[in-house]
Amino acid sequence: MKNFKWDKKYLYWGVTAFCVVVASIAFFWLLNTWSGVRRGVGVVLSALAPVIYGLCIAYLLNKVLNIFETHIFSKLCGRMFKKDPVKARKAARIFSIIVTLTVALGLIAGLFAIVLPELADSVMTIVSNSRTYLNVAIQWLEKVFDGYALEPVAVEWFNTISSKVVNWLETEVLPEITTLIGNITGGVISVITTLFNLFVGIVISVYVMYNKETFAAQAKKIVYSVFRVKTANAIMGELEFINDAFGDYIVGTVIDSLIVGLINYIFMTIMGMPYAVLVTIMVAVTNLIPMFGPFIGAVPSTLLILLENPTQALIFVIFTVILQQIDGQILKPRIHSSRTGLSGFWIMFAILFFGGLFGILGMVIGVPVTTVLYNMFRRLNNRRLRRRTLPEDTSFYRGLSYIDPVTMEPRYGSQSAEGQEPEGESGGKMEETAKAESAAEAPGAPKPEADSAPAAPAPEEPAPAEEGTNRKK
Repeated sequence: MKNFKWDKKYLYWGVTAFCVVVASIAFFWLLNTWSGVRRGVGVVLSALAPVIYGLCIAYLLNKVLNIFETHIFSKLCGRMFKKDPVKARKAARIFSIIVTLTVALGLIAGLFAIVLPELADSVMTIVSNSRTYLNVAIQWLEKVFDGYALEPVAVEWFNTISSKVVNWLETEVLPEITTLIGNITGGVISVITTLFNLFVGIVISVYVMYNKETFAAQAKKIVYSVFRVKTANAIMGELEFINDAFGDYIVGTVIDSLIVGLINYIFMTIMGMPYAVLVTIMVAVTNLIPMFGPFIGAVPSTLLILLENPTQALIFVIFTVILQQIDGQILKPRIHSSRTGLSGFWIMFAILFFGGLFGILGMVIGVPVTTVLYNMFRRLNNRRLRRRTLPEDTSFYRGLSYIDPVTMEPRYGSQSAEGQEPEGESGGKMEETAKAESAAEAPGAPKPEADSAPAAPAPEEPAPAEEGTNRKK
């Protein structure tokens, strides 16, 4: 036993194998008890709902708070408390929080004050004119099917539908009245709980906004205590990038939606279209969803206008298409301080994937989340390429067949590394012949004469590796 020595290599292997076994067991346990885990996570999130609401409200209002505090109340409170800078900063923060919350709640209250009466009037108009719409539809059908036996078929169809509706009311609806009342009660309780959580969340957001520097310092303290300084610096950089990406995207998208809604309202008012306020609000809200949002808002809006005036509905569709083109090509690129850097495929993927997971909220946050993940992966990939002294520019890899492992020079073309012929005299002659033929076939190129002197050798072109190196970022 005295000669026993620990071998660190085998010790690391054993620890690694043990961790892999434990992780596999935990993974299969999660799969088998996924419903219970989901319920447990739901209970935890429900208990933390006020805190989550408060953090979200504080994050969304932070930029507005900074504007009021930096440009208005810091100067004002600095003049009020010239001898006490600490008291001036505290007063500026308090006044900024009060004004920010007042503006936010006032906008929400004004929005509901405009939307709810307009929505009620629109519903009442649609209900009161429903018979008129039905008569117009019947007259249109009679004109279209004039000369056909439409009336007997329509009467029979109406009687069949009526009997089925009465049967459904007697057999399905009446027995489920108790369940329906229970669902309505549960919905009312859920609304009250949500309103209470929002109220508590607003109170929590006040504490978070007032002490945001302290909370940020405590979080940084934890990061630097857990990780090494280099790793902690990388984490702080990633968190700063995530904050900038989300903040710029959210603010820019809200401003863009407000501009689109304002343009839509002005156009509908000038053209005398019905439901101008309701349609404008639907267009502005759905414009928060990239790509598919404008179409989601345009469909019900067009149907509402179609009930009143089909010609105006057609004009509205044409105007919406033009407005969305202007918005996508001019407004959004100028409003957003930084582009997402995502192609159309990744934007569509983000909307569909996160929308399928989290619904409308996922469709709104899917693009910034994908932007963050995409840029993190891109930086990680570029870092690994730099370690291998390879170019980071994507154009270097277009048409690349392989890279010579000895000289690190790229080879372009359709041939693979195994099928590449060695470059010798024959290869050089073939390349020179191909260049001469291409030059001769070029339009306007002079034809070589038989008695002409041999041309001077063309200067050698730089190797593709040097070209790729010049393209490095």
